[in-house]
Amino acid sequence: MFTVTETVSIDRSVRDVFDFLSDPGNRSRWDTTVISEELTSPEPVGVGSTIHTRMRAFTREVDFDWRVTDFDPPSRMAVVSTDGLMATSLAFGFAAVGEACEVTATIEGEPDGLMRMVEPLIAGGVRSTLAEGLARAKALLEAPADS
Repeated sequence: MFTVTETVSIDRSVRDVFDFLSDPGNRSRWDTTVISEELTSPEPVGVGSTIHTRMRAFTREVDFDWRVTDFDPPSRMAVVSTDGLMATSLAFGFAAVGEACEVTATIEGEPDGLMRMVEPLIAGGVRSTLAEGLARAKALLEAPADS
């Protein structure tokens, strides 16, 4: 099992950042490995909601299904995979730091079978993807609004 944690400071309100990152419709905008992500249960998002993600992983397209396990706007959101390439969880924490928002994202993964042999490579890829995704979210959220 591996755990990867990344943190980023975004110059927007905690509520703005929470709303953006917790919206499944935005995931493909900030996470370039995600082809699509959609809520598969009735709105609004909350504990027990389900989400389906189609993404690129290990040079192929894979599907993950998720269940929301924690949803406390605007401070926390967490999901756990119910189907996918490996058992995975993702948790976000949001905290005000002055006028900005500090986001901490933690992904835990538990490769099984032959994937255990390459777990360090998987963890490194997850770390890189998470850091890039958070940096992209920061850039998108801090970009000047179109006039």
